[in-house]
Amino acid sequence: MEIQAFAAAMAEALDGTWTVGPGHHGHRDRCLIGPDGEQLHVCYSDWEKTPRLRLSVGLPADLATIRHRHGNPVPSHEITVSPAKTPETVAAETARRLLPGYRVTLAETRELKQRVDDQAAARDRLAHAIADPFGATVHAPGPSPLGHDPQEAIVRYQGPLVGTATVPRNGGHVAFAFSVAPSEAARVAAFLATFPRTTD
Repeated sequence: MEIQAFAAAMAEALDGTWTVGPGHHGHRDRCLIGPDGEQLHVCYSDWEKTPRLRLSVGLPADLATIRHRHGNPVPSHEITVSPAKTPETVAAETARRLLPGYRVTLAETRELKQRVDDQAAARDRLAHAIADPFGATVHAPGPSPLGHDPQEAIVRYQGPLVGTATVPRNGGHVAFAFSVAPSEAARVAAFLATFPRTTD
């Protein structure tokens, strides 16, 4: 099977705006890139008794990482068809059976990324607002393990108060930890007592 020509014909049949890129298995596969960043993997498999074309879709790396970091694995979207079918028929089956569900996943993941980006921007604004009066430094979050994404910004300050302010990405309470000289402790306590009490 000439996979390059088959993939090119599929790309044209999908709507003419898809492009063909290299795959991962040499002459057996190709990757089609859609107009909205869709990624369609076309692979010819003849390892089984009956050769098949496997069509699967994936998210761009940054979106896949977002889902994994938030404990939301990417759903599997895959179909198989006979390689005896024409590229036009396979493209039609792909558009009918594979792309609708995949595009829902793609849209949901982009919304998740936008929400995370917006939260991170709000976190950074608050962290800098806390840091500015102290002349302190904001330490940006580092990489976190997959499935766990606290994404906290840390403000480290010195002066009459020495400590940190931990600003979460999700809009939760800011955690202050500090120490003061004994001579200032009562004054700091009196100042803190002016704030309204919270229930949590």
